[in-house]
This record gives sequence, C-alpha cells and structure tokens, in this order.
Amino acid sequence: MWLPMLKLQRIVPHGPLRSLTNHCIRMSSTVSTAAAEQTPPAKYERQPNVLRKKLSSVVPGSVNLQVLGAGANGAPSAVYLFTDQSRYLFNCGEGTQRLAHEHKTRLSRLEQIFVTRNTWTAVGGLPGLALTIQDAGVRNVGLHGPPHLDTMLQSMRRFVVLKNLQMQTIDSTLGVPFEDSILTVQPVVLRSEQQPLQPILSYICKLKPRPGALNLVKCVEAGVPPGPLLGQLKNGQDVTLPCGTVVHSVDVTEPAETALSFVFIDVPSLDYLESLKAQSEQYKQLANSELTEVALVVHFSPPELTAHAEYLDFMQTNFSAGTQHIYLNSHLNRFSGYAAAHRIQYQLHQLAPRFFPLLAEAAELQLSCPSNTLSHSLKKTKLDNDVEEQRENKLNESESVNAKEVKQQQVRQQQGFVSMSSFHLRPKKGLDRTLESKLTPEEYIKETHAVPGFSELLTQLQSETAETLKIESKSYPRIIFLGTGSCIPNKTRNVSSILIQTAAEAFMLFDCGEGTHGQIVRLFGRERAREVMLQLQAVYVSHLHADHHIGLIALLRERQRLEPTSPLLLLAPRQIEPWLNFYNRQIEPIADAYTLMGNGELLEQPLAGERVEQLGIASIATCLVRHCPHAFGISLTLQAQHEGEPIKLTYSGDTMPCADLVELGRNSTVLIHEATMEDDLEEEARIKTHSTISQAIQQGRDMQAKHTILTHFSQRYAKCPRLPSTEDMQHVAIAFDNMQVTVEDLQHYHKLYPALLAMYAEYTEELEQRAVKRELKQERKRKLAQT
Repeated sequence: MWLPMLKLQRIVPHGPLRSLTNHCIRMSSTVSTAAAEQTPPAKYERQPNVLRKKLSSVVPGSVNLQVLGAGANGAPSAVYLFTDQSRYLFNCGEGTQRLAHEHKTRLSRLEQIFVTRNTWTAVGGLPGLALTIQDAGVRNVGLHGPPHLDTMLQSMRRFVVLKNLQMQTIDSTLGVPFEDSILTVQPVVLRSEQQPLQPILSYICKLKPRPGALNLVKCVEAGVPPGPLLGQLKNGQDVTLPCGTVVHSVDVTEPAETALSFVFIDVPSLDYLESLKAQSEQYKQLANSELTEVALVVHFSPPELTAHAEYLDFMQTNFSAGTQHIYLNSHLNRFSGYAAAHRIQYQLHQLAPRFFPLLAEAAELQLSCPSNTLSHSLKKTKLDNDVEEQRENKLNESESVNAKEVKQQQVRQQQGFVSMSSFHLRPKKGLDRTLESKLTPEEYIKETHAVPGFSELLTQLQSETAETLKIESKSYPRIIFLGTGSCIPNKTRNVSSILIQTAAEAFMLFDCGEGTHGQIVRLFGRERAREVMLQLQAVYVSHLHADHHIGLIALLRERQRLEPTSPLLLLAPRQIEPWLNFYNRQIEPIADAYTLMGNGELLEQPLAGERVEQLGIASIATCLVRHCPHAFGISLTLQAQHEGEPIKLTYSGDTMPCADLVELGRNSTVLIHEATMEDDLEEEARIKTHSTISQAIQQGRDMQAKHTILTHFSQRYAKCPRLPSTEDMQHVAIAFDNMQVTVEDLQHYHKLYPALLAMYAEYTEELEQRAVKRELKQERKRKLAQT
C-alpha cells in the first residue's frame, strides 16, 4: 500500500494530485493507528483451512496405510491411515507420538482415533499425543472405542490439561458405524464370558469408491451445459438441469472402481476366540461380496493368538489368498523403529563405550535378521523385485495363481514389519517397504568423522582414557539414564526416567515417563530386561506432571505379568492415588502390583530399615521443591561407600533453585539436577519454575556435592545443550539417554567435552546463532521501551 503512494509523491510533487495523495496518506495513517490500538490475540489460533473444507466432500485420490509402531521391543502397535484430506489413527500405545515425530508423520491433521481396547496397551500414548496435537493447533478429535474412555480422560485431567482440544469419546460397542466422505468404519464387538465387562473391538473399514471418469459425450447428449454441474456429476452427485431434467451421475460416468475394504482384528486372549468365530459369517460375506474387495487385514492380536490353530483357520476360511496380512506384535517384528536413538548411541559410543554402550536391540537385530535391518545389506529396489518376480514366473508357469500368491504371502510374512511399512490402498499398489525404518551404523560413524578436527580429538581422548576406562566398573550405584528430556519425548531424548542399580540384584527408578519400559527393553535386550523388571523393587515419582509418571501403568502391568515375589514400593505424591484407583477399578486390576507410600510421609521421618535395606539403601529422605504443588526432591544414602564414606545420591526432580534441596543433599556424592533452560533463558526458566544450567551447577556447589549430573533438558536441545565455560564443567556431567555411569566414572567425564563438542559443532553453532538472534530481539525491545 505504501510503495505506490511513495512513487506517486515522487512523480507528482506539485499540484492538486499532491493534496489528494497527502489526504490518502493521512487516511492510511488513521487506519494503521486504529489497527494498532486493537488488542492482538493472546495466542495464534489455527484457522480452518478453506480448501480443506471444500475437499471434505471429495473422494480422495490417495489413501495410504502406514505402520507407525509394529509392537517390537517395547514399541507400540499403531497404524496411521492418511488421505488427501484426513488422518485416522488406529490404537495409540506408549511411544506413538515419539515415533510419529521421528518419522515426520504429521499429527496436526488428525481427526479420528480408533482404539480396540481401553487398556494401557492401546491407549497409553493418548496423554502425550493429546498434548502434542493440542500444541499443533488441533481443536477437535473423535475418540472411538470401548466404554470408560471418557472417564479415563476425566481421571487424567490433573496431569493432562487440555485447554483448547476437545476429545469427543464415542462408545463403539453400541455398534453405530462411523462414516464420512472417505470411508465407513464398522465396529465389531468381541466379548468374553470370563471378562464380560471388558469388550474388545475390531473394525471393518470400507473406502468409498471413486466415481468413474466423466464421459463428456454422454454429458452433451444429456444436455448438461459446461460449468460446475460437470464437476458435481464427476463427484458422483446427481444434478437437475435448468429445464427440470434430472441427470444421474451413473448415466454419464464410466463404471466406478471396486470399493476396497481393510480390517483391524484384535483378539487379546483365547477367552475372546469364540466370540471372533461367532462373527465368521460377517467376515465371510465381506470377503465374498462383489461390491468390495478385502485388500488387507491388520492384526493387533498377540503372537500366541496369531499362531493358534483356530485363529489361523479362521483367517484362511474367511479371507482369500490375495488378502495381505500385517501382523503387529509378531516375533518377526524385531525393530522398534526408534532409529535416532541408535544413531546418537553409535556416535557417543566412540567417545566412551563404558558410558555409552550400544543398545542390545542393535545386537539382537544383527544376529536375527542383518539383511533386513542393517545397512550391510541394502534393501531390494522395486526394479530388483520385478526382475526376480519375472524370473520366478518363468520357472513356475505351471503353478496356479493362488499357489503363487500364497507363496509370496508367506515370504512377506517371514520378513516381519517395522515402522514406516506402508500399504497403498489407492492407487492400489499394495505393500511398500521402501521407506521402512532401518539402522545404518556405518553412516552414523562416518557423519562424526566428517567433522573437521573430530578424529584427532577422538584419538587424543582414547589415549587419555585407555587405562582408566578400559576395565568395566563393578561398583554400585550404577546410574542409568532412560529419559533426559522434558515435557514430551523427541527422537533422541525420551522424557524423565533414571534407573539406579543400587546393588548387584536391586534396582530403583527415579521418575517414570512415557515409554520407560520400552527404553529398558531396547537398552538391555528382552531377556536381561525381564531380569531387571523382576529386580526392580522401588519407583519414585517426583511430582504429577505427565512427563514424570505416565509410564507407570505399563511398568506395573509388565512387572505384574512376570509374577514377582513382592509388590513394588511406590514412593509418590498421594495425589496419584485417585488415578491408580480408577484404572484398577474400571480398566484392569493393578492394585496388587504396588504398595504406595506418600512422599510427604518422608519429610520428617526418612524411610529406613528392612524395607529399603534389601535395595542396598540405608535411608531415603525427601523435601518439597519449588515447582508445582506436591513436587519433591529425594536423597538416598546407600550402603555402598566411596572414599570411606556412604554414597549419598540426591535427585532434584523439577525445580527452581531451592534452599531446602541444598539442605537435603548436603555433602552428596552425586547430585542429579534438572537443567531445563540455557543460561540466557533465566527469566523463562523462572516463569516455568525450572532451572538453568548454571543454576543447577550452583546448586551442586552450594550443597558441596562431589559430582553433578545435568538432565531434563528442554527438547530444543535434542543433542547437546549450550554449556558454560570448561572450568565450570570439571565436576559436571551432562546426561544422554542410555548413558550409564558409576561414581568412579564421573571423575573422568570432563575429558569427553572437547571431542563431544567437536562432534556436535554444527548443532552447537546453531544454538549460538539462535542465542544471538534472541539477544538482538531483546535489545530492540529494550530500545523501543525507552522511546
């Protein structure tokens, strides 16, 4: 608006037009002033997409089904269906949001969620997902599934605050199908005589068929004029001409495509198998219908069910040989899909293998199926597959078509499925493995050695630590970080969880964020993880924000399944009790899995004696910290000694600098302190009641702690946070997921910093540039405030 006026002034500096120009400028100034006086909105609200509204009634040209999690090694079983207009999620176990973030699956378009059960296996990821999509601007989501989903969301309201997101729960056991312009979803209810109050849902999904191509010759013959009526006919809508004649879409279009169907089946135990068999006729009619073709069956059922003879017979009887089956939770699904966690671990492993051991999942993958999941054997391209298929056709011309399909199906099933396995429903291209998540260790290592100066610093580090870090330390406690990020998981840092091995066969957990059990499985491997879960005797929850305890249900369920000799000691704010009681009463029994002791009960009288001695702990004490109501810090005095004195381990939880925590942790051997923000963001840290890095280090100095470990970093620091001077970091370590250290190890941690900072030089440079831009922005604000 201003540019044309300025040009006009330059071209016509005199005369009547100048007066007119000045008048326009004055009017513009008035309008601008009025606009400036209007109060801006408190927060940006995502406006509805107009084009998306227009497309809502159009049958999409692209429909793809994507495996987000295949149920391997603690990963969830979750499937994402996306079209040109809408997104649908089927089941949402713990870690679903993290996998979606890692594989760049946009959740901001999510509209409907369908769950097969109301137990934690299918809904454990809902709290994290809900908070994420709320931040992404989603305002309404439909949640379809068994009863009690509404009361579950209500019970979570203390720690899952949904101010702008409305989750509308629909009880699908009533049998009412969901329908929109894209598909129809028919729920199928399974019931068990042994568990009559726990219905399970399967879903039959039918895509709306795309109308056939418009035949313009027939349109002319029918008298349809050029214009919007042609578009309506093309979209399958009948139209009325100005003369009153009704033209039916079917009369002027080519035959429509055969409608595709796909099915989600979940049979959690043998108790529900009879109910599935009773639905046989419904599935058989679907498979035999001439109006639709069953392209795909996705199995959420556990592996012991999918291998059962009656289950297999049901599938063979009710679905054709051409139907593709995707078995989630199968033993053949060996990779969790969290490739970024492996990537950073391979890179850090170069610095200190003792501190950063490779995840056991990687070793298991290499042993079981190296050709499918590691880079040593590249996946076959589509061209390779086509050539091989042609060769097989020539060799097996005598085989029947059905026999070939069955054979190919068996080969596909033997490969298993991982994150990003896809099935193209429209256009119908079938199974697509080209984007499947896999590990490429050589590339991860090559990335670091491409950084100038890193190789030399690594060599220097290895020579300095060759003797000190060569032999694995057998001392305790061993501090194992399972989650070092704040708020929501990202692809390299999970949310808060710290496993403390207090003795040879005893573990305790500090906080239990989403996906904690999965982290244990991937770090230790399935067999060792089973031992760790049985030896886990206590869990401490510092406060009731979701990122610190949402993984507790899964942990309790898994430990209960292993039938330990005694319940878990749960130290937590008493305010967690209503949530645990609700889940135990309405969803599934977990009360026998734990004994709750309130953190507040340890404020005056530390916990000591037989209950903690078996953990290798002499006493446990707590204090209130400055974060939210009922937020606590904790200090353990262990039986193990260092330099002739009992080891004292203090954990801050989430807090601002806190004098009570300093007193509680006085003379600690190790302080584990949150360091959410970099030092330049001290005001933001104060507002959010967190600590900066330097504040956390100062807390360690004030309590005269020998070593400080920083954790709970904002997710803006996915790799490495901005650190203060080298002198300040001499007795300070920064935590990474899957890092494990002993007290002896911490004496050498500072030697890692030159190589570590060089390895992530490009990333830390980006952080510095952001800090400079932030400072310039603040400087401009200060100058404007002074004028």
